Amino acid sequence: MKTNHTHRRSKGVFEKAFALPTVLIASTVMLAVLTVTLASVQSGVGVALENSHYTRYAKSAAQSGIVMAKACLKANNYIPSWSTNPLRPNTNCAGVVQSGLSAYVHDDVADGVRSTFTVSAPTTLANGVQKLSVASTSERIRQSSGEVVRTYMESSFATISAQTTFTSVAFGYSASGAFFGVIDAQGKVTAAGYNGNGQLGNGTTSNTLTPSPFQLPAGLTATQLYTNFLSVGYNLFAITSDGQLYGSGANGSGQLGNGAVAGAQSTPVRFQLPAGVSAKFVAPGLGFTHVIGSDNNIYAVGACEYGTLGYAYTITGCTDQSTYKRVALPAVNVSDLNTLPVASSDYVQATNIATDRWNTYVRMQGGKVYGWGVNDRGQLGNGTYVNSSTPIQFTTLGNSGQPKATQVAYDGESPWVLDSNGDVWTAGYNTVGQLGAPAPVSTPAGKCIDNFNNSTAQGMSLQIWDCNNTVAQKLEWAEDGSIIFRPNTSTSLCVDNANGSTSNGNPIRLWVCNGSIAQKWTMNNAGQIVNAAVGKCIDNPGNTATSGTALQLYDCSAGASTVWSLNNLLTPGKVILPAGHGKVARISTDYASVSFLMTDGTIWGYGANMTGQMGNGVLNIYNPKIQQFILPAGRTATNFYTTKTGDITDIYYGNTFAVLDDGSVYGSGANSFGQLGNSSTSAVPISTPVKMTLPTGVRAQTVQAGYGTTMVLTDQGRIYTVGSNTYGQLGDGTTNNSSTPQARQYINNRPIVLY
Repeated sequence: MKTNHTHRRSKGVFEKAFALPTVLIASTVMLAVLTVTLASVQSGVGVALENSHYTRYAKSAAQSGIVMAKACLKANNYIPSWSTNPLRPNTNCAGVVQSGLSAYVHDDVADGVRSTFTVSAPTTLANGVQKLSVASTSERIRQSSGEVVRTYMESSFATISAQTTFTSVAFGYSASGAFFGVIDAQGKVTAAGYNGNGQLGNGTTSNTLTPSPFQLPAGLTATQLYTNFLSVGYNLFAITSDGQLYGSGANGSGQLGNGAVAGAQSTPVRFQLPAGVSAKFVAPGLGFTHVIGSDNNIYAVGACEYGTLGYAYTITGCTDQSTYKRVALPAVNVSDLNTLPVASSDYVQATNIATDRWNTYVRMQGGKVYGWGVNDRGQLGNGTYVNSSTPIQFTTLGNSGQPKATQVAYDGESPWVLDSNGDVWTAGYNTVGQLGAPAPVSTPAGKCIDNFNNSTAQGMSLQIWDCNNTVAQKLEWAEDGSIIFRPNTSTSLCVDNANGSTSNGNPIRLWVCNGSIAQKWTMNNAGQIVNAAVGKCIDNPGNTATSGTALQLYDCSAGASTVWSLNNLLTPGKVILPAGHGKVARISTDYASVSFLMTDGTIWGYGANMTGQMGNGVLNIYNPKIQQFILPAGRTATNFYTTKTGDITDIYYGNTFAVLDDGSVYGSGANSFGQLGNSSTSAVPISTPVKMTLPTGVRAQTVQAGYGTTMVLTDQGRIYTVGSNTYGQLGDGTTNNSSTPQARQYINNRPIVLY
């Protein structure tokens, strides 16, 4: 049984009394007519009917209590406003008795009956679902004296559904605008925000601040929502309870998979999967879509350029596809787990099928990882820059006798793969040191720092040579500031300023690693490699392009000859992780920045940090050496989220959030929209993490963020939003930014269900 009731309250909702709905008052009049009828019934049957009659009054009162509780919850963003004092017919939403109001729903001596209710404060069940308990009574009144002859009691219950994951509340972001969709407890979908591509699915391309229905065909309900996130928010998809897939939004490349191409599809259309195949997971990309089917195949539609569809076609002159193509992964064999993709995600960011820009990476149940699409940064890890429409296995993970991949993360230009040993593998773009793995470093002249002939000899002068991505050119940036070459598995030699000299022209050599200050180096925002002890830089004399030129120490003011570039890594390398902090438990990444949650609850990261998203107390571009996110003393992180959109040096977007073991949230980075949620805004990024001002008693489970907006899912099943609200993405029906997190009305859309 469901109760549908709209109750409008004025601004002072908690100071005003609750007006019971007229439909319930009318029902008591009808029940009074039944009282007259009862008088003429034989005594035995009459008693039973009489009991039924008064019981119905009690039940009607209970329903009235549920209606009041629902209206009070809706008025306060589904946060109970009564606790010590219960709700009664004569109270306001805080349970405070209001003078002049009756304590009864129905009170008429002439009818011989009066009824009332008491609504206790909600209790929380599993996954944040709230339970309402209502005790109601009806009293048989002696008409002559008003004496209570008999009391009839009833108990009613209701549940208030909760959001347990971000699959029932999907947030989409792009440079064009932000939007969200919500599934309610009955499986209905509503959406609000930016709608320039028709992604809200309401039959228009007009933006809206108030959620409107995502127009699924009659009779269909949704179980999961998917959207593009960060830079590509052009579509919204819903998987229905029977496994069908419907999508709306941009369809200029056929990415909705309905066999047609249209610039903007504002009414949801069905993705045409093979007969008998249902949808299990959706990975929208930049103009293309991948769907994991119930038959363990991945089906692709949309833009074909760069090899994004993955069905082993000739990329030059290819044709976009609006009808599905099977991705050319190994043929499905249920006895071979490496032919079966993992069709789920156990984290806010993709962990098993990661799509961004023009690539897709998928993790198989047997532990192998395959990637396809663009390869302009060497991100496919096959030693080339050649794009591929055929899936390529990334590393040897999942092969016989090898560790298995347990998570995949991708930022659009570099993948990271976590294995069953807790190690991380990566390849691709390394412009600010985001890979955290041994990789070449080059001069403006295009030559790389080189250990000539991959020597193991102590004292060998370092030189420049043609870049070849060999072991002799892969520098490892250690946590203590050392830069290490490993000619073989048993030899480690450090970049050394010979004898710790301060003289210009002093040799830069290989030497046994000893932890001395002559071997401590940092990379500054100019791209210079500086010996902190003497304040001078590694220099390529005269900025020459002549291979074999020996490196030297020189004044950092020398110009281009002291500037270095961090090169791409074309074959997978192992990320250098902090010592003594366990293994990696989770990876979080976005453009040119990556962070790792360790098993001891600390967070460490590499890459872009101009917004302070590393949370290490400083602002700097280059971080090829691992950095620690500062947590409060005695606290550990249980979850986290990293985001970085726009240019690397853009100071308006870029954050890392940590959920701590006490349920609090600490964040660092840009705060120009108030996205850190500390009740303030700042034009200058914040590099030392600050505490989010969640209400007292609220404990976070996980965080999602992007383009200056932050969403926090709590253990009570409520979602708090904060930050940018340009298109109403905070869910409060306005476009006003906010620096204080709140559980907004349209995000927390959780109807009451009676039982």
